Amino acid sequence: MHTKIQRVLFAVLLICPGFAPAARAQGKCSLATFAGTYVSFDRGSSLIIDLESQGVLLPTPTAPKNPLAWEARGIVPFVNIAQVTYTPDGVGNGYFWMFAGTAGATLEPIPLQINVTELNEDCTGKFQYTLPSGSTIVERFIVFDNGSQYRSIPASGGIPTLTWIGNGQRIRKYSEPVHSCGPQTAHGTYLMTCENILRTVPFPTKAVADTLMLRMDVSMGGDYTGLLYERFGMTFIDARPAWGNISVNPDCSFDGTLSIQDAGTLQKRGLFLNEGKEFYSMGINLDGIKYSFCQGTRIEK
Repeated sequence: MHTKIQRVLFAVLLICPGFAPAARAQGKCSLATFAGTYVSFDRGSSLIIDLESQGVLLPTPTAPKNPLAWEARGIVPFVNIAQVTYTPDGVGNGYFWMFAGTAGATLEPIPLQINVTELNEDCTGKFQYTLPSGSTIVERFIVFDNGSQYRSIPASGGIPTLTWIGNGQRIRKYSEPVHSCGPQTAHGTYLMTCENILRTVPFPTKAVADTLMLRMDVSMGGDYTGLLYERFGMTFIDARPAWGNISVNPDCSFDGTLSIQDAGTLQKRGLFLNEGKEFYSMGINLDGIKYSFCQGTRIEK
C-alpha cells in the first residue's frame, strides 16, 4: 500500500512541477543588491612547465631522476585573503594579506580600495584596484545567489602570466547592522587544512610543498589544542601535539599562533565568515613560509 502511494506521489511531482520545491530565483543585479561586506580569497599561479622533461626530485647533481616530475620555470604561487565592504555607489574599502612569489605576507594587512566599474542586470561585471606597487588590476566577476557570492578572474594588469580564481562570500548586506565578532565566534571544534610551500632545512635555498590537517578544540578564551598531521615533502608527521591561540577582532578578522611540538611557533592571520562556521587564514613566518593558505570548518560547537 505504501509503495503504491509513493509511486503516485512521485508521478504527480513529475507531471505537475508546481508540486516540487521551487529553486530560489536569481534576481537582477545592481550596485545596490551587491553592496555589503565580503570575505574572499584568490588562489592561482604564474607557471610555465616543460611537459617533455623528466625533472629531478631535488635540484642537485646527485639527485635521482623522477619520471613523475616536470621541469618548471618561472613559478609564482599566489594567494590572498581579503575583507572588503562595498557601498551602493560601487566603492569598496578593506584590506588583504598576500603571498606572491618572493613577496611574503606581513603581519599587518595591506589597505585596499576597489571600484566596481561595471555591473549588469545579468550579474556580470568588472572591478578594478591599484596595488601599492602601482599596478592596476581589472577583474571580471559574476555574482550569484542573489548577491551572496561571486567568482572572479583577472582580465588585465599585474604579472602578465599570473592567473587566479577569486571566491567571495558576503557576510553582511550593506543595509544590515554590523555584527560584532568576538571570542564566541571562534569557540568550538574546528578542522583546519593548510597548503604551504616551506623552505627546506638541508637545502636553505630550496622549498617544497607541504600540507597539514589539524583538529582544534578552541576554548571561549581563544586557547586551543589538537593533534597535527602533516606531509612535508617526503616526510609524514603523524599526530604531533599542537596548540595556540586565536584572538578575534570585532570585524571578524583574527590574530593567532600555531605552535607545533619540536617545530616552533607560527603567526597566523585570518578572517571568519558564516558566524564562525568557517575561516580562511595564512601562516606568516618570513624566514620559512613562502606560501600558505588554510581553511577551517567548525565541526562541533
